[in-house]
Amino acid sequence: MNPLSTIRDEAQPLPPVKTLSIVIFPRKKNYPTCPHCGVMFMKELDLKTHLDDDQWEQYIHSNFQDCLTCEECCLFFDSSKGYMQHYGKVHETKYKYSKCPQCPKKFKNKYAVKFHMKQVHQKTTRESCPSCGKEFYNKYLIPKHLLKCSKGRFENVKSSIAN
Repeated sequence: MNPLSTIRDEAQPLPPVKTLSIVIFPRKKNYPTCPHCGVMFMKELDLKTHLDDDQWEQYIHSNFQDCLTCEECCLFFDSSKGYMQHYGKVHETKYKYSKCPQCPKKFKNKYAVKFHMKQVHQKTTRESCPSCGKEFYNKYLIPKHLLKCSKGRFENVKSSIAN
């Protein structure tokens, strides 16, 4: 009898593996940290998976007793402003839209309308091309424009030299 075949016959399937995101090089001060072993996690959910139910309840009670909790999705907030912004963006706007007062565009929430107003109508976020001066509402559009702009200028110079 082959001992390896006996081991294979008796082997049980492995339980499903849970992936947890731990922090090796902390970049911010307040990662969710296990109070028992000191391991830092990227998300509260990973810490919850790491701890048993009693430890999780104790962690929540000690760390978040002064925080506001969103009853709908169990997120915690240090300030009422953060909570109100979250609630307005995520929960309050599922079926209604906020309309721009100056154009027919509709947005999911009032914060998106405010941003739209700054970019499009008030033009306070404008950036201009250093080569031709064309204005853009978003600075991230300039590099793509520069490729065309500098290519066009190169073509004009090339054709004027040829003539």
